[in-house]
Order: sequence, then C-alpha cells, then structure tokens
Amino acid sequence: MKSLIPFALISVAFAQPVIDPPFADRLFPYVKYGEVWTGTPAVIRDATVPNTFVVYGLKEDPEVVALAGRIAYYLGQWTEDIGFTAEDVRQSRMPELLVSDQRVKNIEYQNLIVVGTNNDLVKELGLSFDKPTVKLVQKDGKQILVVGGANKEQVIQAGRYLADVRLNFKAGAYRTFFAFVALRGYVEKGEFDSALRLVRSPMGLSACGKNMALAGPMVAQWGEDLKAVVRHRNSILYNELPKALEAKDKERAVNLWKEAMLTCYQCHQGIGVPQVRKFKPVEAIHAKHQQIAESFGLVKVVGAEKSCVACHAGNTNIRGYK
Repeated sequence: MKSLIPFALISVAFAQPVIDPPFADRLFPYVKYGEVWTGTPAVIRDATVPNTFVVYGLKEDPEVVALAGRIAYYLGQWTEDIGFTAEDVRQSRMPELLVSDQRVKNIEYQNLIVVGTNNDLVKELGLSFDKPTVKLVQKDGKQILVVGGANKEQVIQAGRYLADVRLNFKAGAYRTFFAFVALRGYVEKGEFDSALRLVRSPMGLSACGKNMALAGPMVAQWGEDLKAVVRHRNSILYNELPKALEAKDKERAVNLWKEAMLTCYQCHQGIGVPQVRKFKPVEAIHAKHQQIAESFGLVKVVGAEKSCVACHAGNTNIRGYK
C-alpha cells in the first residue's frame, strides 16, 4: 500500500534546520548513566537518565512552551528513569526536567536545551536567528543547545525536527543497539526464548522499526548498493535470525548475528558502500555496550588487554572512538 502522504510533504515536515556547528544535534550529551531507586532493594546504578534540562521562557508563546514539552517527551522515550530515589519520594519531590528561564537560574546544571528565543538565556548569549536553527554554544564549561528561528513558526520547525526526528531516532537507535549486543549474549548462553522475545519487543531489537520509518524518505534517495545492504540486514534480523532462534540453532544464530553486524559496519564505517554516519558517536553514551557484553561473559581479559573477538572480528574488528 502506498503512503497517503506525498513525499514532498514529508520532506517539508521534517526539513532539517541549520545545525550549528554541524552534527551538534547528534553529539549533544542528552543522557548519562546514573543511580536510581536508591534506598530500595532494587537500586540500579547504570540506568539511562536525562543529562540536560529543557528550558522555556516564562513569556514565551504557548505553542513554543508546548514544543519544549514535546522535546522532553522524546527525551523520556530514550531514558529509563528521571533519576529519583526513595528519599525524593519521602520529601515529596522529583528531579526536574522541564523548567522556566527563571527557575533554571536557581538550579545547578551542566547542559541545557533552550527552546525558543523569548527567554533570558538567549538574551544573555546575544543570539539572533534568521532561519530555523539548532545551535550549540559553550558557556562557563556548560553546553547549551538553543532551538531558535526568526519567528514562532521557524522555532517550531526547528524544535519539531529536534524532537520528532533527532531525539526520536536516537531513542530507537540506542535501544536497538544495546538490544543487539544483549541478543548476542542470550544466544551465547543458549537462552533462545529470551533472545526471540528481545528481537520482537518494541523496547528491544524491534525498536529499530522507529528508525526505519524515520529514515524512509532518506533511504528512498540512496543508491541501490546501500538499499541492498538495508534489505539484507532486515531479512536477517526479522526473518532468518528468528527462525534460527526458534530452532535453537546456536551456530546458525551466531553466524547470522555476525552477518547482521557486518551490515551495520558497512553503513556506519563505509565498508563496500558509501559511509552513512559521518560522525563519531559520544563515547560516554555509546560505550555502555561493552558493559552489556561483559555481563554476558563475552569480553575476555588477555594479558593487560580486553578481548572483544566474540563480537568484533574480521571486518568488524574496528573498535574505539578515535
């Protein structure tokens, strides 16, 4: 069935604003890993929590304030908790996420996403915009990502891109990535039922459906070589690999997993096809995959080095963030 929305309209709705500097929207440290539920037996020490406040001006247009809430919503899709503890509950408080330009003056912060231009922070920074823009500025060692534009409509265009495309995409990408690593661990342990559930879960490997939907207009413009890699990857993950898991065929499942990983490397590293990802991911966020691998015993210590050959081998032996 063909889409009822013309491709041209999709392109306009999700038109990328000016990103200054390039990739700032991709490299902003939106999240971190921290301890949550402290004071309970179920304390977690590496949960994904927000690493920024979303700020709006008290005098801002209501539609822009609503947009700030939309950005906070998508950030919530990526994180696992806002970072509260039993003590927070006892004192009838919760960590904040969406705050006004006046409130943020009384909060210790490291990073901010400032939505709109009618606020004290944009005035203090001396910023002005003539196009829909997502701009990263550094102030006192802190990172501030400003969603701006020449008018309300341009601010909304830039903000919806940041929310609906960038944060939405990252939420799906990281859930998929970490689920993919955990999948290798489940197969190694022979836990095929858990592996199959992980493939089919919307919070697991199937979170990639979000990315496939968002990337559709972009993929439509790719060359046949890249499209072939994507088709091959999807066939493995959503057809061949589930069959191997249902059959409890460990050897075939491992080989298919490695074959799927190669397709990831083809696009991300440019192996045999044009490289799609033009930037190095944020190590502090990305490196959690190694902890997941270690928890399944996939990482071995050889001398003074950690060996990751259970996953990284051959064309996929490239590791690190240099």
